[in-house]
Amino acid sequence: MGNTVLIVVFLCLAVIGIIIVYWAEKISLRYNAWTTSFRERHPHINPPPTPAMRTLNTKIMTWLFRLVGVYIVLYSFFLLLTKWKSI
Repeated sequence: MGNTVLIVVFLCLAVIGIIIVYWAEKISLRYNAWTTSFRERHPHINPPPTPAMRTLNTKIMTWLFRLVGVYIVLYSFFLLLTKWKSI
């Protein structure tokens, strides 16, 4: 029973990683909008970004979210393979 639960958890992690990779651009756009609104409300902490910096920030965050998603997928498959061999 314990192995089955772990396998289901690792499969769910793989699905979450795939979702993060698939929605990376939408997540980065929302994150960029949130940070921009925070910067506009508190310009003394960090000034709001220029339009060129907004697009660069979106591209950077898209790639970071994709890397995190791929890492989660690969790590969960690695854990699945090691758990599968021990069964």
